[in-house]
Amino acid sequence: MKKLYWILAIFILLLFSIMWNFISVVMVSTDGKAEAAIFYSRDASFSIRWQHSVEKEDWEEIFVVKDDQIVLKDTRFKTFGAGVPNDAGKDTFIKDGWVYMTDIDQLIGKELAITTGRSTNHSFLTEDSKTPLSASKHYQISTGKISLWEAAGYFMTNRMR
Repeated sequence: MKKLYWILAIFILLLFSIMWNFISVVMVSTDGKAEAAIFYSRDASFSIRWQHSVEKEDWEEIFVVKDDQIVLKDTRFKTFGAGVPNDAGKDTFIKDGWVYMTDIDQLIGKELAITTGRSTNHSFLTEDSKTPLSASKHYQISTGKISLWEAAGYFMTNRMR
C-alpha cells in the first residue's frame, strides 16, 4: 500500500509540473484556431513572405523575438519602387537579386496583425518549416507562455495530423 501512495504522489507531482510549467511560444492564429507555433527557450525568429499584389514579386520580413516582444529585424524584396523607404535600417544592399534592408530593429510588441490578400500567397516561415496562410484572412502572430500540457495538446492536434 505504501508503494501505491508513492506512485500516486509521483504521478501528482508530474501532473502539476506538466500543467504549471510554462514555455514561451510564438503562435499564429486565425478565427481563434492555432495554425502554427514556435516553442523557444531564449530568442526565436520567423519571417512572413508574400507576393506583392501589383509587382508580383516576393517580399519577406524577418522578425526576432526578444524579451517576449516581436521586433522587425530585416526586410528583403525583389523590386524597389514608390512607397518603399530608402533608408530603413542600418544597411541597404543588393544580393542574389534581392534588395536587403538590415538591422531595422522596429519594436512591434506582443502581437503582429496581418491580413492576407486574395492572391498574395502569404507564408509563415521558420528555420525548419513553411506554413501557407489562407487567402483573405486576418491573422494574429503573438508571443506568450503556455503550459506544457497546452503545448502537448497543440503538438498532438497540429503536428501529428
